[in-house]
Amino acid sequence: MSAAGVIATIAGRRLGRELLALLALVTVMVPLLFITAVVSVIGSHRQAAAEACGEAVDAGSVAVGGGLPAGLSPGARARFHEPLQMEPGRWYRTGATRFSDGTGGVPDPAQSDLSQHPDTFAELSTATTNPANTRTFRFNDANAVGALPYMTALRVAKGTRSAIVYKRDVGYGQGADTTASGERYRIDLLVPVADQLGVSKDEVRIALAPRTGAGPVLGETPDSPPSGGSAVTAQECAAMRIPTGGSGPLPLTPGHRARLLPNGHAAAPERAPRAVKQIIAAGNQLVGKPYLYGGAHGAPLSQVMPAYDCSSSISFLLYGARLVDVGYTPASGDMAASLGEPGYGRWVSVLANGGHVYAYVAGLRWDTHNAVTGEQGAAGIGWHTGRRDDLSFTPRHPKGL
Repeated sequence: MSAAGVIATIAGRRLGRELLALLALVTVMVPLLFITAVVSVIGSHRQAAAEACGEAVDAGSVAVGGGLPAGLSPGARARFHEPLQMEPGRWYRTGATRFSDGTGGVPDPAQSDLSQHPDTFAELSTATTNPANTRTFRFNDANAVGALPYMTALRVAKGTRSAIVYKRDVGYGQGADTTASGERYRIDLLVPVADQLGVSKDEVRIALAPRTGAGPVLGETPDSPPSGGSAVTAQECAAMRIPTGGSGPLPLTPGHRARLLPNGHAAAPERAPRAVKQIIAAGNQLVGKPYLYGGAHGAPLSQVMPAYDCSSSISFLLYGARLVDVGYTPASGDMAASLGEPGYGRWVSVLANGGHVYAYVAGLRWDTHNAVTGEQGAAGIGWHTGRRDDLSFTPRHPKGL
C-alpha cells in the first residue's frame, strides 16, 4: 500500500472513532439537557409562586399542563388544582359565585333549610369534571378550600364590605373557569349574602373566622382584609399572614350588662340578644370619632365616615343590627317621633328631642359628649357610664329590645 493509502486508512479510522464518540455524547447529553430544562421551568414556577404570594410551594404542587387555563398568575397556576389550606389569621384571594338552592347538605335539620340561613356558603370542588356525572357527588369532592367541616365560618370581603358566612352546602361549581385575574372560583354564596356583598361572579378575599368571643356571630376578626385593587402585590401577600390592626373580635362579659373597657370600647354581655351584640360591635367602630354637626348624614350606613353627629351615630349603631335601612339618617327630632316603639326598652333605649339624641345599650350610654360629672368613658363620641337627666327627652326602643 502506498504512503497515501496508509494515511487515508488511518484518517478514516480516526474519523470513525470521533463520530462514534460524538454520537455517544449526544445520546447521553440530550436527555440530560431536556431534564435540566424541565426542572428549571418547574423550579422557576415554584419560585415565582412563592415570591408572588408568600407561599411555601412544595414538591409536586405545581401542575405543568394538565388542563390549566391560559393566563394564570404564577401563584394561581401553582394552586389551581390544589385546595386552599387555610390558616387562621391569614387572608386568601379567590373567586366567589352566587347560588339560590333552598336546601343545604348539612346533616343538622335546623341548619339545612337555607331559606332560614341567608349567611350560607357552599364549598366548591377542584375537580376538572363534575363527579356527579359518573357517581354520587360526595362531601369530600367539595375541597376547593380544604374540605372544611360543615358549619365552618369564613369571613368574606369584597372592597369595603364583609360578612361572616357558614358552610351549609357543597357543590361542583365552576370547573376550569377563573376570575379576570386568574383566580379559581372556590365558594358559592347564597343569594342574600351574595347581594349584600355585591357578588355575582367576582373576586373576593376570605379568611377563617375566629372561634372565640362573638367573632363568628358578628363578623369581627382579628385582622382586616388588605386594601387596594384586584391585583395582590408581594407585599400585600406577605401582609396576609399577620394581623393588620383591625378592631378584633367583640369582647364579651358575663351576665346582662355591658362593661366599659380601658380603651373606650364596650364588652357585650354574653346573655344579650344577637342584635344587642351587633349594636355594641358597631359602636366600637366609632369610639373616638370627632363630632361634626351634620356629619355622615346622606352617606350609606354601610360605610364608616370620618365624623358623626348624635343622630347619624345612633343610626350607625342601629344599622349594625340591621334594625334600620342603609339610608336611614334622620334628625334627632324625627327619631323622637317615629323610631321603633314608644317607651324604654329592656336592652336598648333611644332618648331624643328636637336638639339631641343618645341611647342606653345594655346599661352603657352611647353619647357624643360627657354629660355627667365624673363619669368614665370617651370625652366625645362613644360609651359612657353615667345616666344623664332625661326629663326633656322622649324614650323609644327597637321592637323586641
